[in-house]
Amino acid sequence: MDRAPVTNRTPIAQRRDTRGLNQIFAGLTRANFPGQFLAGITLLAIAIPEQLATSQLAGVPAFTAMIAFITASLVFFVIGSNPIVSVGADSTIAPLFAVALLRLAPASSPEYMELVAATAVVAGIIVMGIGLLKLGWLADFLSLPIVAGFMAGIGVIIITHQLPRVLGVPSGGESFISRLQWISHQFGHLSSWSIIIAVGTLVVMVVGEKINAKLPWALAAVLAATVLTAVGSLASHGVEQLGTVNAGLPTWRLHWLSGSQWGVVCTTALTLVVVILSQSAATCRTTADDLAIADNISRDFVGIGLANVACGLVGAFPVNASPARTTVTKLAGGRTKLVLLVAGVGALVLSPFAKFAHMIPLAALAGVLLFVGGRLIKVAQFRKILAASRWEFALALISALGVIFIGVEQGLGIAVGLAILDQTWRSARPRMVELGRRTGSTSWEPEEEEGVERVDHILALLFGEELFFANAGIFRREMHDVLAKAPETQHVIVDAVAIADIDYTGMIALSQVVADLRGDKISFSFSRANDAVKERLKKSTNAAIKSIALYDSTDAAAVAAEAALKS
Repeated sequence: MDRAPVTNRTPIAQRRDTRGLNQIFAGLTRANFPGQFLAGITLLAIAIPEQLATSQLAGVPAFTAMIAFITASLVFFVIGSNPIVSVGADSTIAPLFAVALLRLAPASSPEYMELVAATAVVAGIIVMGIGLLKLGWLADFLSLPIVAGFMAGIGVIIITHQLPRVLGVPSGGESFISRLQWISHQFGHLSSWSIIIAVGTLVVMVVGEKINAKLPWALAAVLAATVLTAVGSLASHGVEQLGTVNAGLPTWRLHWLSGSQWGVVCTTALTLVVVILSQSAATCRTTADDLAIADNISRDFVGIGLANVACGLVGAFPVNASPARTTVTKLAGGRTKLVLLVAGVGALVLSPFAKFAHMIPLAALAGVLLFVGGRLIKVAQFRKILAASRWEFALALISALGVIFIGVEQGLGIAVGLAILDQTWRSARPRMVELGRRTGSTSWEPEEEEGVERVDHILALLFGEELFFANAGIFRREMHDVLAKAPETQHVIVDAVAIADIDYTGMIALSQVVADLRGDKISFSFSRANDAVKERLKKSTNAAIKSIALYDSTDAAAVAAEAALKS
């Protein structure tokens, strides 16, 4: 998300979270009211075509997306912490639940609408629970390269799904490959006007964003395409239109589902939660930084979760925080919650005019989604990842290919599996750094640095991870390897500043190391251990563990060892 310069920046130490309904319009003054109102109008103008386009991805009637936007905007306006984050129908999660639930019921059918409403409620309860329990750290579980790969895969899926509407041919195929094969067999039935409208919409949005990103280029492009379709009677030339749009009232759709349906709904909701947490956290935190305001991600999760629950109760579908709409709102000068109120109420006021949307060409909405899908494929970010780490680039690539060729749900499973594998690999392969004393000081630093020398007969080591089952064996093995290179060693110090905890397996490995050293008449001590590690060592009933001397600094441990060796 691009960052705009912040004026009147509030220092971090002075930032305060706004709490209570009496502070819901915090920051709003008579002077900035007109600007905040216009920012809300800008958000509305951006949201209308995007919400209608997302309804096509979600497989629901067009106005259902507007109900979702209105409901989510007003709920987050009341509950959320961040003043300008736009919550509503989102093109990132729409394919996720559509792919899973369309296997159980046809698009827009009563059964399908029941399933999406139930999914919204379940996902919302989970996200809300995470916020209430202050478990926002879960949003950071997936690394940025893995998230980049996953989102790029979603972008490719969105583009692939829209190609038939861009080309004016029927849809077909289930997988990525089968869809491309189907399209290749339709080249004799292409609609040139559909292609012109879709590409034209895309070009207007791409060029318009470069000219002035805060102007509603998508709305302008869709309106122009609609006028062109009507004036030129392009429906008779193969240009498919949106069709009847009924501005219906919210509908109760929740009914008890079968066991198999609940299984799909719950697994789909869990999939959505991972993406909602990741995308919403990034959007809320980045915006808070840009506006120089307090960041309360847990309260934002409660707001987004409750917005999902509310959307399910009114018969809509899952929603998410939108980075794109939020960025435009910020560029338009949005700084207060009046923006969300104006957009939500504005969409409600315009609802009676929804019937005129039936003339919108689907190719124009496809052009909007091509733009959205392209924004998810961040080539520049992939280049930076490759420059920083080939391994993380490989993780990003595998994540993207998994989504594209295996499936969205399976791709997310691969992404989560890669995250676990990556973290386990890092934790299980910690560095054992040999330390020495810097000349003329009490500082102990890596031995290879200039001006650092090893103290005779003392081996000081920094172990760079917590000591647990995955690396306990490595700890013992590397200790043996280092001692083999320093046979004159008479005392070993482990600088434990990076050892956050030691589990049972780690304690066993540590006792074995101490016993090994005692057998070779080598003493052993710990330095800079935290209180939790000290407590664990003191409570141990193992004689070898109890014999470990504890010191507040590595130099204190070394001085004590030197004195003992001289005596």
